[in-house]
Amino acid sequence: MWAGKEVEEAGSSTALEAKDEKLLFYSLLRNPIRRDIINLLRVNGEMAATDLKRILGISVGTLYYHLEFMAPFVTKNSRRKYVLSERGWRLVESMRLSDVLAEASVAEEAPLISRILTTFTLNPLLGRILDSPSMIVPVAALSGLIYILLSWRVSNAQILLHFHLVPTPELAALAAGLNVLFLVGVYVLAGLAIVRRRGGEGILAASIPISLTPSNLFLAFLVLAAGLGFLENSLSSTATLILYIITHVWQLGSLSSVLVSSKGVSWEKALIPSIILSYISLVLAEYVL
Repeated sequence: MWAGKEVEEAGSSTALEAKDEKLLFYSLLRNPIRRDIINLLRVNGEMAATDLKRILGISVGTLYYHLEFMAPFVTKNSRRKYVLSERGWRLVESMRLSDVLAEASVAEEAPLISRILTTFTLNPLLGRILDSPSMIVPVAALSGLIYILLSWRVSNAQILLHFHLVPTPELAALAAGLNVLFLVGVYVLAGLAIVRRRGGEGILAASIPISLTPSNLFLAFLVLAAGLGFLENSLSSTATLILYIITHVWQLGSLSSVLVSSKGVSWEKALIPSIILSYISLVLAEYVL
């Protein structure tokens, strides 16, 4: 009697594990890029990362970002090429792939709050730009130029992540340009330190000026408020402070999203250099400059 019960419980446990494995497989395949990776590996058997990147038309960081999530089902063989793991083949062969893909494509979307936060950090915008390599340089150049011109217009330069009023417009423009270059260097090094693999540095560098969109919006507000003569009254000062706090937090997220989009870094790791940089910037703004 007890033996039968133990067998029954073991069978139930195995069935539950298989069900959980299938649910994980479905959740991974909700993303179209992951579905394409599974199909490519199913058809070709093994593929190098460079071939997957070329066929899918995505950045190195984006590719590794998805492969990391697919670790239980995708692995590397002795030739350092990606293949479906035993678990991956078992699930693909145990189910009709067309049914899996169909169910995954209509699966429940991410929670609303998660989508809002992701959009807030500019990650979708960066993802679309990275999917069209010809757009990266002109969009980055335009964003960087706007950043420098707005800083020049209000003589308010951003030192790392905090703004600081400088004596002349020319000095503000110079400080803004140097700040962009410094941020590029910091995040390229941060990406190499966190991920410890080469690839995606050029895209990361080009994405930094685009990720300064929150700062550009704050500078644009200062230009508009100064032009309308609103900066002198107390109500405007309060509104400016509130907007500054919002855009600063937004700036932390958008800079972090550069690492997520270009290097495939998780959000938890990507936020670390941004938070450290924010504290250093605050010290510089308050006690040094």
